[in-house]
Amino acid sequence: MTRIAIGSLLATALLAPLLAVAQGTVQHLSGTLSVQRADGSVRLLSEKSQVGQGDVISTERDSYAQVRFTDGGQVTLRPNTQIKIDGYQFTEGQPQGDSFVLSLFKGGLRAVTGLVGKRGNRDAYKVSTSTATVGIRGTDYNAIEISPPRPGEPRAPGSPPPGVYVTVAEGIVVFIAGGVEQLVSAGQTGFSASALLPPQLVPPPPGLPNVDPPAGFGATAITISDNCP
Repeated sequence: MTRIAIGSLLATALLAPLLAVAQGTVQHLSGTLSVQRADGSVRLLSEKSQVGQGDVISTERDSYAQVRFTDGGQVTLRPNTQIKIDGYQFTEGQPQGDSFVLSLFKGGLRAVTGLVGKRGNRDAYKVSTSTATVGIRGTDYNAIEISPPRPGEPRAPGSPPPGVYVTVAEGIVVFIAGGVEQLVSAGQTGFSASALLPPQLVPPPPGLPNVDPPAGFGATAITISDNCP
C-alpha cells in the first residue's frame, strides 16, 4: 500500500468521529451553552461548535442558543433549557430514512422544521416531553415545560399551571398524551398536564415564558405569544 493511500486511510479514520456528530451546528449563541456527549464527557460550546445524536445540550441562566441542522431545521433554546438529540438521520435524496427525535427535559424551545419535518415519513420528526409527544407536520412552533413546585413549596404567584405548552406559528402539531391525539394549528396553544390525560387546546395563560432571544441574536427571534409579556 502506498504512503498516499495509508495517509488517506488515517485521515478518514481521524475524521470519522467528527463526521458522526456533525449533524447540527451552533449558529448563534448568547451566554453559556454546554454539551454532555454520549461517552459522559462535558464541554462548553461556542458558535460553530458541532452537535449530534446522543448529545445533551444545556443553556444556563440568561443564555440563548440556536442550532441549525443539516436538513435546514433550526432549534432555538431559551435560558435554563436542556434537550437531548435522541436520533437524527438525514441524507439528501433518501427521505425514507429521515429521523429527528428530540427530548425536552426542561425549559423551552422554538423549532422551525427542516426537510425531515416536511418530506417522506410523516412520523419522522418527534419531540418528547415529560407529559406528551409532539409530532410535526412541517411547522414553526414553540414548546415550553413548566415544572411543578418542589414538595412543600407553593406555586409561584402568576406562574402558569405545570405542564407542557405548545404554541404553533405555522403549520400543524400533533400533541399526543393519554392515548389521544390533539391537533394544534397555527395561532393555537395546546396544553398537556399529564402523560395519562388527553391534551387540550387552551388560551395562552398569563405569565407563560417566551422564547424571545435578545435583539440582534438571530433572524428567528419571536415571542411565544402576542399575549405574553
